[in-house]
Amino acid sequence: LFRIPREPLEAESIVFRDMFRLPQGDPETVEGLSDTRPVILQGVSKKEFETLMCRLVCAPSLQPGSNLDHDQWISVLKLSTMWEFDELRNAAIQYLDPSSQRLHPVDKFVLALQYDIKKWLLPTLLELAARAEPINTEEGHRIGLEKVVKLAAVREDVEKLRVIDVLLRDFTLKPRAERVIQSTEDKEELHRLCVSLVTKAFDL
Repeated sequence: LFRIPREPLEAESIVFRDMFRLPQGDPETVEGLSDTRPVILQGVSKKEFETLMCRLVCAPSLQPGSNLDHDQWISVLKLSTMWEFDELRNAAIQYLDPSSQRLHPVDKFVLALQYDIKKWLLPTLLELAARAEPINTEEGHRIGLEKVVKLAAVREDVEKLRVIDVLLRDFTLKPRAERVIQSTEDKEELHRLCVSLVTKAFDL
């Protein structure tokens, strides 16, 4: 049982603000006004809620990443999305986004789908499409059959583009210096084509 002030919840969350503004009745029958009738939070663990309250009530002024670990920030992302704590959600995304966090691309893709983080979709799909290792069984279960099929088709097309790129580069008759410049241009063009393939396959 948690006893917390309403003010930070009302100030930061649209969901809690609307709930608290509903007409109030008998404190013994209305949820959240007494110990005998607490607000029941379905699908939320004690640890997840404690993490959210730690960030919201105990340390709201700290910079992202300064007092929570990686898994705790994922909990914050989950609950802030669920209850529309926009500032906390943005802080969680800001912490988890940098390459220094090294979220596995599958983990990041699944989080992007679960919590509607659109800006993560294209980069993670490009990374999965370009990597040497195929999608394994466990990753496939997490991503979902339909998306695995689309990703496999994109990976096949990317591999064909790579083969064509290598053939054109290796069998060119241009001087070496010109081939180096052309190689850089080819890589940029290959990246643009990969972006186009992923965007089209996943309707991004």
